Amino acid sequence: MPRLIFFTIHNTTPWWKYLGSQIDFADVTVLSDLGGDGDRSLVDDFYHFMARGDAAEAAIACFGDDGCADIVLRCRVLRSIDRALALRMIGGMTQAIERAFDELDPDLVLTFTIDRYVKDVMERTARARGIDFLEITASIIPDKVIFMHRGQPVWLREPSNDEVEAVTGLLCKADFAPVYVRDAKRFSTARFWRVFGYFLLRGAFFNIWRFLKRDRLNLHYLDALNWLKHKPRIWDVTALKLLDWNWEARLGKVPRERRVFLGLQLFPEASMDYWLKSSDMLAHDDVLVRYCEVLGEAGYLILVKDHPLQFGFRQRALFERLSKLPFVTLIPYDVPANLMIEKCAVSVTFTGTIGFQAALAGLCSVVTEPYYSIKKYFLHIHDREEMQTLIDQLRQWRPPEDLAAARREIVRHLTSISVEGDYFGWRKFDPENRDARKGVEPLARSLNTYLPRFLKSRKAAA
Repeated sequence: MPRLIFFTIHNTTPWWKYLGSQIDFADVTVLSDLGGDGDRSLVDDFYHFMARGDAAEAAIACFGDDGCADIVLRCRVLRSIDRALALRMIGGMTQAIERAFDELDPDLVLTFTIDRYVKDVMERTARARGIDFLEITASIIPDKVIFMHRGQPVWLREPSNDEVEAVTGLLCKADFAPVYVRDAKRFSTARFWRVFGYFLLRGAFFNIWRFLKRDRLNLHYLDALNWLKHKPRIWDVTALKLLDWNWEARLGKVPRERRVFLGLQLFPEASMDYWLKSSDMLAHDDVLVRYCEVLGEAGYLILVKDHPLQFGFRQRALFERLSKLPFVTLIPYDVPANLMIEKCAVSVTFTGTIGFQAALAGLCSVVTEPYYSIKKYFLHIHDREEMQTLIDQLRQWRPPEDLAAARREIVRHLTSISVEGDYFGWRKFDPENRDARKGVEPLARSLNTYLPRFLKSRKAAA
C-alpha cells in the first residue's frame, strides 16, 4: 500500500487528519513543523541538528551556494534575517526532513502551496529522492481545487463539453470575482489603522509566544514579526493619499486601446515567490516600475490597482515610485477590477487571476507563467530581459477572431486541472461537526480518485 505524507501548517491539522482518515488507497501520516502537532513533528529534530554546529555546511552540501541563495531569496522570512542564521535554518530543517523521510518512506507528499522555506526544502529533498510532491490550491472555479508542482498544474482529467460551457458561463458573468476576494469591499483610513493595529499586536504576541513555546525559530511565529522587510510601517498609511479619485477624467483623455490595467497581487505570496521561475522577476517593485516605464514611454496610460486583500499591508514606497511617473494613475481600492478590465485593452499581471479574467474578456493579457494560461491566448513575459520586447509583442498581438471559442478553450484548460473539493474547509474545522465532515467529502473523493492515477502514471513513466 502506498505511503503518503500530508504536511500541515498552523490551524489546519484537524482538517488534514480527518482528510487522511478518509483516504482508502494509502497509509497517511500527518507531518508538522509545530511541536506536538500532527502524527509526527519536525521540531525536535530541527533544533537537534541546529545545535550540532554544522547546519550551514549541511545546507550548502545539499543545495550548493546557488541553491541556498535561491531558497533564501524566495522565502519572505529568510530574506529578512542574517544570512548565516538562514543557512543554519535551511540545514537544520533539511536534515530533520531527511530523517522523517527515512522513517516514513513516503511515495508522495501533499501539502498547501509552497509559501515558505520549509516546504521549499521539503520539495527539493523529495525531488532528490524521487518522491512525488504535490501542492493543493484553490481553483478560480468555485468549490474546485488544483494540484500543482511548484506552480505548474497537474492535468488529471478531460472535462465534458457541457461542463466547459457551464463553467464558461459562470466565469464570464460581469460581476464574477474569485471567492478569496469577494468579501473585501470596505476601504478607509480607519480600516487601515484597524488592520495595522491588529497585526502589530499579533506580531508582538508571537514574538513572546515563540520563546514561551521554546520554538523561537519556527517560521509560523517568525512570519508574524513586525520587523520583517515586507511589513508595513506607520507611515505607509500615507500611500492612501496617492490614490487618484479623479481617475475617470484622466481615463477619458486616452483611447481604450492605449489603456493598460496593471492589477497588483498579494506580496509576498506563494504565487509570486515560488511560481515565478526567473529570479530577476522576484524584485517585485522594480519589475512593476519597469513595466510601467516600458509601457509609458510607448504612449500607454497605465492604471494601477492594488489587490483588495493587500489593503493595510502595501508599503508606500511602491506607490510613491509609481505616482512620480506621469503615465501612471493609481486607482482607489473601491473600484471593481471588472470595471477596469472593461475600460482597458491590455492587462498586465504576474500570475494573478486578473490575467485570466482579462483574457476571457478579450484583452491582451500579459502574464508570466500562471497555471491558467495557454500560449495561444496569452502574451508571456518570462524575465526582465524579455520585458524589452513587450511593446513589439503588443503591436503584433491580435484579439481572437472568435472570442466565444477562445473562452471555451481557456476554460477547458482550467477545468481539466480542477477537481471537486473545498480548499477552505480547513477554516475552523471541527471533526465532531457533521456539516464540517460532509464538507470534506468532495475533496476526499478527488484524492481517492486522482492520486492513485497520478502515482500509477508516474510509476509507469519511471
